[in-house]
Amino acid sequence: MAIRRFLFASTSRRTPRARLVAALTVLTVVLAGCASTDRGDSSGGAAQDGALKVQIMSTSSTFTDLPTLVIEARDYFAKVGLDATVKHGAGNASLITQTVISGDADVGTSGTGALYNAYAEGMTDLVSLGTTNRSITFGLALSQDTIDTLAERGVTPESPVRDRVRALRGLDLAASPQGSTGNSYLRIMLSEHGVDPDRDVTIIPNNDATAQIASTRQGRTDGFAQSFPRVNFPEAEGWGGLWLNWAVDLPKLLPLASHDYYTTRSWLSKNPEAAKRVMQAMWLAHRDLQNPTAELREEVRKLPDFTDLNKDAFKAGWELAVGAYKGAKPLTTKQMFDNQASLVNADRDKPLRFGFEDIYDLSAAEAAQP
Repeated sequence: MAIRRFLFASTSRRTPRARLVAALTVLTVVLAGCASTDRGDSSGGAAQDGALKVQIMSTSSTFTDLPTLVIEARDYFAKVGLDATVKHGAGNASLITQTVISGDADVGTSGTGALYNAYAEGMTDLVSLGTTNRSITFGLALSQDTIDTLAERGVTPESPVRDRVRALRGLDLAASPQGSTGNSYLRIMLSEHGVDPDRDVTIIPNNDATAQIASTRQGRTDGFAQSFPRVNFPEAEGWGGLWLNWAVDLPKLLPLASHDYYTTRSWLSKNPEAAKRVMQAMWLAHRDLQNPTAELREEVRKLPDFTDLNKDAFKAGWELAVGAYKGAKPLTTKQMFDNQASLVNADRDKPLRFGFEDIYDLSAAEAAQP
């Protein structure tokens, strides 16, 4: 498998050596899974039944990209004429952009911050097809001991958001590494209410969501910032609870392009029909999420990544997440781009210099619109 050996930083603050070591460590693991797949005819080629082949790389299964889960649950890729292979599990969104750049995936779906940072670092062949999530289906959970301690100080999960954020001073919070979308959410929430994310709290970076949860459950950290339904585990299992819900508690950033489908311009130019069909499936998923029935919820829950999940955690996360998709469409707007760019710039030494039309090509999404 030929892979170009250029790597970029999720944030410009890391040294080149640190960027290289961090990226290579995880990239090796992610791409190892791709190596076993025959890529000879995977990029838009036709399968025996006439379906167009496409490989999609995604982050681990959460409700930040619920439309893709709906697509998988209802087999929409096949129904629009695609022979799609969807791989989940990349713990860092920047690794997905690398997989797309290298050609080891045709389409990536991840937090948009990684896409913008990659483009800013010179990977201008990347192009977004549209947005899967225009909200922030993310939260902060605390251990029960921490919640009880804060209650003694007069702050509870029902207190105003300003009080709940300020009560976090002095706590140890697990989150994804700096430069990631999740880390940016946490930092901007803290800063918005006068809490210095570098001095007033200790943010412990960890790419492994399971390890973040375990550290809080075991008392090594006071809480963790994660997407739904992971952040619902503590309450469902009786050892903690949800403290902040970004979709509700941080509305000034909305709407934003928080999660995108993207590819390279070279792949898009060679495979316009495959790109159109990918976005047709996305439109179908968004349609279903306008009326998120119990039947749909159970279909998603039967996906392999959720079958062994605590049912109460899944249901709670679902109820919090589906509201974020009400009225949503895959067509990204300039306002969504501007809000996401502001979020990315909050964590960069040098602001983004490109515009909406530089990184978005919505032709496939527009052609696929019902």
